[in-house]
Amino acid sequence: MKLYYFSSILILLFIPNFSFLRSPISEKELVIFRSKLVSRLDQCTRWRSELSKNISRTLDHFLMNSNFDEFRKAAIDLAVDRYPTSVDCLDTCSEDIEKYKEYIKMGMTTIKNSLTELLDEEQIHQLHMILDKTQRVDLIQKGLHQHFHGISEKRREELLSEFFATKPYRARRSTMSRTIAREPTPLSPEMLSWQTTRHKNVLLKLKKGKSSQWDAMNVIGDQYYHLRRSVRVLYDPQFMKYCNESLLAIIGNTSFTQLEEMVRDSEQLEHIWNKYQQIIGYLKNEEDQLTAGNWISVKIFKFLFEISEHYGQFCRKIYRLLPIEQADLMSWLSPSQRFRIAEMIQDPEVDDSQVYEKLYEFFNKASGDAKDEADEVITLGCRKFIAHHLGDQLAEDIEDLRVAGGAGSSHHTAALLFSKHYEIAEAGELAHQKRIDESLSICKRIYLDYDGSCFCNGRSNTCDPKTHVCQNCTGGTIGYQCEKCPEDLQLDKSGVCSTPLDEECNCHNHATECMDGMCQNCQGNTIGDQCELCDVGYFGDPTKEKECKKCPCPKNGECSYNTFSNIIECNDCPKGHIGERCEDSEKSYQPYTTEASTITLVDNQL
Repeated sequence: MKLYYFSSILILLFIPNFSFLRSPISEKELVIFRSKLVSRLDQCTRWRSELSKNISRTLDHFLMNSNFDEFRKAAIDLAVDRYPTSVDCLDTCSEDIEKYKEYIKMGMTTIKNSLTELLDEEQIHQLHMILDKTQRVDLIQKGLHQHFHGISEKRREELLSEFFATKPYRARRSTMSRTIAREPTPLSPEMLSWQTTRHKNVLLKLKKGKSSQWDAMNVIGDQYYHLRRSVRVLYDPQFMKYCNESLLAIIGNTSFTQLEEMVRDSEQLEHIWNKYQQIIGYLKNEEDQLTAGNWISVKIFKFLFEISEHYGQFCRKIYRLLPIEQADLMSWLSPSQRFRIAEMIQDPEVDDSQVYEKLYEFFNKASGDAKDEADEVITLGCRKFIAHHLGDQLAEDIEDLRVAGGAGSSHHTAALLFSKHYEIAEAGELAHQKRIDESLSICKRIYLDYDGSCFCNGRSNTCDPKTHVCQNCTGGTIGYQCEKCPEDLQLDKSGVCSTPLDEECNCHNHATECMDGMCQNCQGNTIGDQCELCDVGYFGDPTKEKECKKCPCPKNGECSYNTFSNIIECNDCPKGHIGERCEDSEKSYQPYTTEASTITLVDNQL
């Protein structure tokens, strides 16, 4: 694949559009025509990366060596059952494949072009930089031979000799005078002032385990991703600037502007991605490519599906564009468990619900570190998935309800999630619908701990099978769980919606006064219009007419109910303390810091 991408950027980079090929054609026109054909066939078969390495390499070999008939035939055989749109796309390439074969037959009638007509000055300079850095003459030879494929072997050797005879020009674009960092650029203390003690403790453990600075960056990205939106908006400008400036430092202003223009013109994702690959392909060596290939700016990232390492992992969390697949939610399974799930998926007599129940069974049987890993993967994965497809606010609302717990909470969160999901789906605003449904089913069963039962406050016994919203609510009630009345009506003590007169508010026995339907002076450490919530630093279920109890955490810290362990846990611990209730002391606590060129963390807490 490395040869494929190297030759691809030589083929595609900085080649202008052309109108209609005439006969005879020039070598430049032939190279351009072939590059467009390669790009088109590549776009038709993006699924090649899902195949085994041997099959994928065979297809790449066909493509990059201009064996287009063989490539098209093999690709159609592989795509006919699974990728029907790919077959249609490949069929539209037939005419251009035949045209290319005719051009090759022209042979000696092809009009020659000089090396500087086939490659511009900047390209030649960059190739000399690669040669100077790597001393890999064979790398340059292979790349140029691929780039000039279609031109006769004799002419390619002449052009290769012409390249080695050239002298690289010394003038460089202003943005090229830079140092490409092999380690992450340090984040300023101001950028990290949102971190709590819990955040820092996680990074401290990483440092003790001798994890890399990139690992720490990745964790910080996760932490930032899960901050509340009200906090993130205060820091987004700094983090966006950080990512954009780093990208500019690596690929230069000219290339960055080209990508921004493509984004503004709403060009297809494949075109923008190809251009980005072309740009990073000219960096000096593979290490530079690894570093730069994963930087994403705020605008560009919206058009890229995935970048795997380093800065890409960090910046795509900053910009909250984390595509997550169903397989990501099952990464905690053991090899034998994965095999069992795969068997069930392939079995036509096993329906989806049985697969999800088996996953739930594996999850419940897990213990110790395996249980913690499974819980973290699914909790963080589902939160990312919901935020990505249905919005940040919904993800935060569902997480708040899930953590709060209480009677019928799992049903409430499931109804909220699936109602919003189907509302967007019916509006035709969701792509990959089946894949989303499958992932949501995993989140429903494990993340929300919802088993399909109805909790309708005694006003219904049936729920919609898709949205899980209560149906046929009695007493004129409405809502996900028949829990409220339409506007201008009020739920009386008998559970019927009626016109409010002077009835007392439903304050759950925590207040004796109400005004405009809102309870006044809630007691028992409760808050809310109906005194239905616990105040900050307290826990419990006020709707059962019980007082909220103070969290067992130092410094009036907040706490939450862990539905899996059935215990109350402190959300954050003071510096130097760890544990479910901050009961353990960590005498060796030190803020996580690195050496000169690494991430710096601070002690500030919100």
